[in-house]
This record gives sequence, structure tokens and C-alpha cells, in this order.
Amino acid sequence: MTIAFLATGDEIVQGDTLDTNSHHLAHALNSEGLGVGLHLSCSDDEAEIYQCIEFLAKQHQVIILIGGLGPTSDDRTRYALSRYLKNPLKEFPEALTHIQNRLNQTNLSLNTGNKQQAMFPATAVLLPNPNGTAMGCYVEHDNKLFIMLPGPPRECLPMFNQHVLPILQKTKHHTNQLLKWPLFGVAESEIAEAIDEALQGINCKTGYRLDTPYVECKVWAEPQLVATITEILQPIIKPHLLTNSGKKASEELIELVQQRQKPIVILDEVTGGLLQSLIQRPETYSLIKFHELNRALLHFHVCGLYEYWSKQPNKGQTSLAIFYSHNRFEGKETHVLPHRSPLVVYYAAELISSRLLHLINQLH
Repeated sequence: MTIAFLATGDEIVQGDTLDTNSHHLAHALNSEGLGVGLHLSCSDDEAEIYQCIEFLAKQHQVIILIGGLGPTSDDRTRYALSRYLKNPLKEFPEALTHIQNRLNQTNLSLNTGNKQQAMFPATAVLLPNPNGTAMGCYVEHDNKLFIMLPGPPRECLPMFNQHVLPILQKTKHHTNQLLKWPLFGVAESEIAEAIDEALQGINCKTGYRLDTPYVECKVWAEPQLVATITEILQPIIKPHLLTNSGKKASEELIELVQQRQKPIVILDEVTGGLLQSLIQRPETYSLIKFHELNRALLHFHVCGLYEYWSKQPNKGQTSLAIFYSHNRFEGKETHVLPHRSPLVVYYAAELISSRLLHLINQLH
């Protein structure tokens, strides 16, 4: 089974808006071991949408249509799909009620355009949308599944995660399991060669993606092979793992700070604000301060990357230092890291996150 995407909208074709929905959906599907096929974009022209649906349906079992479900005259996705399916549109009372309730919350009245949003192919199953007026739907036709999702990411992504993904998970034609590791401080070609060589003769599929400063390594295999593959790869991947959870160090640091519920101070003279952008969230805002805070028991001061910030000739290496204090206990550690490009700042941010994880647990 392969799944195709069609993102509709003049704004996408003309480059005004980036289609981030397909990116997120494809990543989620791939992580579930579901086959991802073609990605297409087209304008709001109904004839173009129809032609794209027709083209994708020849090669894919699932077609996900994104966008064009709004209340204006250029929202033509439902009309193109209805025509392709030879399945007339009809007004769904539950959709109309949903739209009316949403409009009432903002003191707006129902108009002709809004009523259009209640129209779906007659055999469609509706998908709820708590974040907007445009409900989604799915329709089965000729052993294929057609799914319509709204365009705004804050509406599209929750609808997909909560309703569409569970449906697609049930249609999986294989039971392959995905193993995934974010590896730090290693070249993509180097680790790919080592893993592929180690897994020769084993029925599995490997994949690699650069996610600076990590290389995301994936292996798909049948469940009975997972233990064998993990045992084979442990000596190769372990030196490059910053965490044992399979998460990035910055992600795990956020979780640890939330669990502890005790404020920490980080004075960052290394990453130029990148570290803060990675770990500052509404949930951690009161717990992580990037300025002095007397009530915090844990203080960290990181400095370094002088070669990068002073634009000195690249000598292949740079260093950073982490000064820490907890009550009256103070300490310092220094780390050397490769300096090959401006991306060194990203490497530094994740390395610092990893060391803060260790130090917080040690000093707590």
C-alpha cells in the first residue's frame, strides 16, 4: 500500500506558502512503516485538482488531499473529488451544526460560503475539526481510500494524528517494525557504510537522514529480527548516542526540567540563543532562565566557540566550557568538538544539552 499527497492552493504553487503539512504527514507515516508515494501540488483550479487525483489514483491506494475546504469560491477540492468519484455532494447536517457552533463563538453569521463547507460526497465519513469550521472526511471507492483534510496546519495535523493515522495503521499490509536512532558526531556516509555492512544478509531495510547535528538512522525489519539487529548494531551506534531514549538531548532536557519542577539558570555565551530556542517552551518558561535568578539552586555558565564567533581561521577544532554550581559546590568541564562549518553552533547546543542532562541528574 502506498499513500500519495495532493496539496492544493494558488499560494503553494506560487511560492507564497510552504506546504509543511505533507512533510509532517509523510514523516509520521514513514515512522509507522507505511509506504509513502508521490507528493503533488496544484493550484485552486478544479480541473487541475481533478487531473492530479486521476493521476495519483492510478498508482496509489490512498490519496490524501490537503486544502481547498474553505468557504470561498476558490475552494474547489470537494467538487473535484466528487466529480472524480462520480459521487454527488450532499449537505451533512452534523457538519452544518458544527459550522454554526463555531461561528456562534465568534459572533459571526452563517453565509452561503459556510454552507459550502457542509457539503461532502454522499458516502463520506466525516472527520471532526475542533480548531476550525472545515471538517474533513474520508471516502472509500474502487478499493482506494480518499481523504480530505483542511489546509491550515493547526487544523490539518491534529485531524490527521487523531483520526486519519489510526485508520491507516489498521490497513498496514505488513508488520515491519521501525528502529530509529539519532546519532551524534558522525558523518552520514561513514555510519551508513558501517550499518549496511553489519546488516548484510539480514532481511531488513535501512535509511538515513541528516538532521544536523544528528544523523537519523532507521532500520525496518520483522519483529522477530529486532533483537538480533539491535545486538549487532549496539557496538556501532552506542558511541554516538547522547541519550538512551532515542530522543535528541535537547528534547530529553526539556522533559527532565519539567519532571523536576525546579528552576535552573543557564548563562549561554556559546550558541547565540540557539540553545534557548531549542529548550524554551511555555511549559519550561518559568523553570529555565537565561539570566541570573537568585532562587535557582542550579546555575550553569557555558562559554566557548571563540574561533567561530571571532571569525578566526578554521583549524578543525574548537572548545567549550561548562561552569556549574549547586549550593556551595562548584565545578567545570571542558569539551573539544569539530569545527568544520557554521553548523558547529548546532553541535554545541546538543552537546551542552547532553551534558546538562548528566549534571542535573548528578547534582540533584
